[in-house]
Amino acid sequence: MTICRTHEFSIPLTHPTAALHFPELPIVPGAMLLDEAIAVIGAATPLRLQAVKFLSPVRHGEAIVLSWQDGGGGIAFQIHRQGESAPLLTGTLA
Repeated sequence: MTICRTHEFSIPLTHPTAALHFPELPIVPGAMLLDEAIAVIGAATPLRLQAVKFLSPVRHGEAIVLSWQDGGGGIAFQIHRQGESAPLLTGTLA
């Protein structure tokens, strides 16, 4: 049985990267999203990033949801806007 877990979060508008990463239209750096995913999913076990695909930008202040499940060959995860199903980012950890 595969269990899907979720974690809701946002990167605040006041975060320093908002002023540095395209100040006119701030985009959350992909590395920050991956750091959050790895920290939450791998809290008890060290993990390695196998693959990642950025599909759409994430803006500071947006409510986003990280969801993941263990697929046997790794942990598949995605990030999407709260209330939407289209992924903004997909990846696999091992």
